[in-house]
Amino acid sequence: MATEVHRLARQLLDSELRAEELGTLLERAEAVRRELEIYTAAAVQDARYRGEKWESVAKAAHVAPETARTRWGPERVARMMILHANDKRAAPVRWRGPQQGTSGDRPDTAVDEASEVSSPAGHLASALAHLQLNSGMTIREVADFTMLSPSFISRVLSGDRLPTWDLVCTLAECFRSDPAELRVLFETAHGMTAQARQPATAAIAELHAAVRGLYWAAKSPSPEQIERASEGAVTAAEARRVLGGLDVPDWGVLAALVHALGGRPFDIKPLWEAVHYSFLMCDDPRLPEGVSHIGTQSAVG
Repeated sequence: MATEVHRLARQLLDSELRAEELGTLLERAEAVRRELEIYTAAAVQDARYRGEKWESVAKAAHVAPETARTRWGPERVARMMILHANDKRAAPVRWRGPQQGTSGDRPDTAVDEASEVSSPAGHLASALAHLQLNSGMTIREVADFTMLSPSFISRVLSGDRLPTWDLVCTLAECFRSDPAELRVLFETAHGMTAQARQPATAAIAELHAAVRGLYWAAKSPSPEQIERASEGAVTAAEARRVLGGLDVPDWGVLAALVHALGGRPFDIKPLWEAVHYSFLMCDDPRLPEGVSHIGTQSAVG
């Protein structure tokens, strides 16, 4: 995002040096102002994800803590990001989460590389890039399909730009993939909150789609690779059944699977809880068609 601020500032400087008309200069200046406003909100959001208190944020911004909460609260920032994304068709990536450490040297490069993807935006970009690679399409072909420039598509796939949902759906269609498998990755990358409760079948489908999205982001490691990456917390058979949409495992197993895929368990936990809530509240005690097991271990923490 700082790169975008720099680009817009250079445009303003170039216009100034060319002595362009006042309307153009003011337009350039307004673009810089809007981008700086988004950058500030994103910087505060990143600080909050790192554990900064509102008092610390307020001190850095030279405002009162209550003003900081009002100005940069998570819901307001999420709306700002979405509006900004819609304005530009894709927004600069603004989330820089903490880096995840690795434990020892492992030969499973697919899982290791997934561990390097430390932000929700990075997961979404990695999943899209992997689907593009599997599709066999070139960047130029994807650009032609979406009617966008190759450089723009390249920046989306590399994580430099955060796509809108409309663009994600278009790319999924281009790659012959299911957009539902990218939905949670997209919503998490945009800082959107979980949806309201839904029927058990829909909740299970959304959970499995979210896990498969992480699987694409991790460059589709084998079940055996996942077992080794989780240090045995998830067996290859369990990984295979979850990824195949057959099981909703106990929370401990699912959390270990998500972690092995480079994801963050607390992003997936609301979906796992939604499955159990929906199943508990439904009138029909039978498992939905195609699902053979729902773990009953409750989530802690």
